[in-house]
Amino acid sequence: MSEARNVLVIVNPAAGGGGLEALRQLVDARFERTGAAYELRETERSGDAFDWSRDTAADLVIAGGGDGTVMEAMSGLIANGRRVPLAIIPGGTANLLAEAFGISPDPEAALDTAMTGVPVPLDVGTLPEQNRYFALVAGAGWDAQLIRDATRARKDRLGRFAYVLSGVKNLFALKRSRVDIEVDGVRRSFNAHTVMIFNVGAFPGLGIDFGRNVNPHDGTLDLAVVSTTSAVGLARLAYQVLVRHVRTNRDITTFSASHIRITATPPLEVQVDGEGLGYTPLDAEVRPGAATIIVPLTYAVANGLATAVETPVVPS
Repeated sequence: MSEARNVLVIVNPAAGGGGLEALRQLVDARFERTGAAYELRETERSGDAFDWSRDTAADLVIAGGGDGTVMEAMSGLIANGRRVPLAIIPGGTANLLAEAFGISPDPEAALDTAMTGVPVPLDVGTLPEQNRYFALVAGAGWDAQLIRDATRARKDRLGRFAYVLSGVKNLFALKRSRVDIEVDGVRRSFNAHTVMIFNVGAFPGLGIDFGRNVNPHDGTLDLAVVSTTSAVGLARLAYQVLVRHVRTNRDITTFSASHIRITATPPLEVQVDGEGLGYTPLDAEVRPGAATIIVPLTYAVANGLATAVETPVVPS
């Protein structure tokens, strides 16, 4: 990729307690050295990051904020249609996207990745009925309850541990539904309380790791159906949440697919990338390589997406 010369920096000042002025100074100093033209814009309302990314003429967008801000910017760039790469400066509570791609939580290190990292294609899930995208996970059941109960006040007080507490609490109130799932046109039925559609499979902050088979660069989505309600099964799952190490076991059924449709009786609560979205049905399909993300060279090499030497996005 040619070096970026026109950069849009989008910052959510409300994410992670602020720090906008320090970030502005960091960006000013770095871009003064590189000579690249840039504009820093501060979001004021939901939708700003989407609109600015969709309409930008920049050849690199840097999103500073939490996963919500990053997903808005990513969705806008998909709508933009020019395959503009997106870089991340984490600034939210969990920062799961940045964590998944090995981007440092330190702003200076993350900015360094933004300017010297490697652009790689990223699969994106789409919800056609809601006209929206997701990069991490869409789920129905336990994970949606976890997200709902990890309130902003709790996250401000406890950080990502708010998710762990909410997850353990909701485990022991789970009730199964009859869940019908179409996986690439093949219908399957389960008695289950949770169905999760993964694009990324490792969330250390939430205690979930489904291993390297869940790959956001392989052109598919991965589905996990969780059915256990026994005391032993729930205790095992609670322990795995607490030690942040959940992997496939006999209570979890998995599939890979391009198109997934979930219905449930009674309906299950739904979340998409950490945002509540009503109740099932949930329809999702993959758009292979629909986004371009800037990642550290070490991540790109480890995932077979780059060789050991790559050209920086912006000269350092």
